[in-house]
Amino acid sequence: MMRRKLSALALTLLLATLPACRKDKPATASRAHLPGTPHTDEVLNAWRTAGLAPEGFAFAPPPPNTATYCEHGMVHGVDTMVCEYQDDQALDRGVQQVRDGWARLDVHTGVVLRAKRTTMVVTDRERREPSGKTISQMAKVFGKL
Repeated sequence: MMRRKLSALALTLLLATLPACRKDKPATASRAHLPGTPHTDEVLNAWRTAGLAPEGFAFAPPPPNTATYCEHGMVHGVDTMVCEYQDDQALDRGVQQVRDGWARLDVHTGVVLRAKRTTMVVTDRERREPSGKTISQMAKVFGKL
């Protein structure tokens, strides 16, 4: 049930960006980390060090014309995506697409934060984190990167 909802969220974000899709871009080009911004593995390691235990994180194809590299997984039951962006304009487009996706879905709690050109997107559709403690701790760690 949880995987279906996570897949639905990822699919919704992807479908929102399909009109801008370009077929001539090689699939492997989007798997490289970017210099000058925290890499997804750095974010995950920082969360592990803080005792947050991220799990199931794997490459997630980013929406076209936004992020260059994304990973998706869970942190204490909270749906989380970390993405790296080439420039500020792409980051702004990515953040707007996330917010547009939240507007279309029943998102109880959604947080998108930025550290340089890397974003942390947390969505608690299942209301597993009503106190906000995990999300707050994730944000504090992420903000220090």
